[in-house]
Amino acid sequence: MYASVLVGLAVAIGAPKAKDPPKKEATIVGEWVGEKALAGGKELPVPDGGITFTFSADGGLTIKEGNRPKPEAGSYKADPKKDPPEIDLIPPPDKKEPQLQGIYKLDGDTLTLCFSRGGPGGERPKNFESPEGSQVIVMTLKRAKKD
Repeated sequence: MYASVLVGLAVAIGAPKAKDPPKKEATIVGEWVGEKALAGGKELPVPDGGITFTFSADGGLTIKEGNRPKPEAGSYKADPKKDPPEIDLIPPPDKKEPQLQGIYKLDGDTLTLCFSRGGPGGERPKNFESPEGSQVIVMTLKRAKKD
């Protein structure tokens, strides 16, 4: 009997364990609702009607701000492999606005964007701070709840 217990124990220990399912990599793709923003060290009010960013898997970006009837469309490029991850917000070609270079971080259902409003040649922020008098915006967004 002792031998059969040892054999059973050896088989149990040597058996491959069940693999954990692969972890789903966090992504910015989806709809995000603005919670707060800082610009130049000062808190910005959330527009009446809120603000929503929608990042699509194909690089499309839609921003619905306040009660404006038409959302702004553009695109984005993200590099999650950088430290911190980088993001560029690109306006549509017909707009005369500069591309915004920034960084982002994902923490569960919270997305923090940080970018410079400095225009062409503006430097990408290095950290998630908006010092007083700077052209840096830090935005905190929450993943939109699915009904």
